[in-house]
Amino acid sequence: MKQAFSQNRKKHDIIFCLLVLLVPMVQFAIFYIGVNITSLAMVFQKYEVDPITNRGAYIFNGLNNFKDMWFQIENEGVFGTALKNSLLAFVMITLVGITFALIFSLYIFKEMPGAGMFRVLLFAPSILSASVTVTIYRFFVEGAVPVIFGLEQGLLGNAETKLGTIIFFNIWIGFGTQILMYSGAMNGIDPSITEAAKLDGANPFVEFFYIILPLIFPTIQTFLVTGVAGIFINQINLVAFEGFGAEGQYMTVGYYLFKNTESATQYEYPLLATYGVALTLIAAPLTLLTRRALEKFGPSVD
Repeated sequence: MKQAFSQNRKKHDIIFCLLVLLVPMVQFAIFYIGVNITSLAMVFQKYEVDPITNRGAYIFNGLNNFKDMWFQIENEGVFGTALKNSLLAFVMITLVGITFALIFSLYIFKEMPGAGMFRVLLFAPSILSASVTVTIYRFFVEGAVPVIFGLEQGLLGNAETKLGTIIFFNIWIGFGTQILMYSGAMNGIDPSITEAAKLDGANPFVEFFYIILPLIFPTIQTFLVTGVAGIFINQINLVAFEGFGAEGQYMTVGYYLFKNTESATQYEYPLLATYGVALTLIAAPLTLLTRRALEKFGPSVD
């Protein structure tokens, strides 16, 4: 009797778990698998309207979409600028962001004066919505900075400083998550290891570069790899700053594709899908190579 009851209970537990997973599984199937399969199919199609029936349909177009994409890149000019801005944003956000995040994380890890305050202040932007942080930041760089430094106009109003100001915002709001992860990884280090290093005469620089950095490098590696994977989709919060009206000289590839997709017609979907597939073919091997290079040449605990 007990065995039958136990089997019946397990059966109900399995059914319950399947029902709980049903919604996310359906969403994944529709919005990820379905969308990607459709996008891949559109790469080799074009939309045409039958002049007789006046009905539109997607028909086979071979590799012509790739030719159209290359023609648009060569003649439009905006995509080249967007690509340059995407690479610049990646380098700055990665190098500057990770460097300063490590410095602040080490400061917090060593429990220096004000460490708790820094943890809260640097993590706060990650809690607030993008619209709120952008509004606060815009008020500061447009209102306070010109008054403090005696500038004629705000940093966002100046064409020469606008892109750099937006990139700096992305570095700033990225501190919270990185510091949380890095300081958490540092707190996981066995205190006996750092204490033994100090007894052997290791100074703070040796302790950081030869003990702490190798032990937390897997966490750093995660941010580097995901950063490479997101080069072509990072909008650097341009939608929050400019809506859909950002000028071409400030666009990134992610913003360029997002803006064009938002206003696209059925005729333009195949070309946009081609952009997505082409960029994926570049980003995927680049991400894998980056991960392998970091695993091979990065700091090792050995």
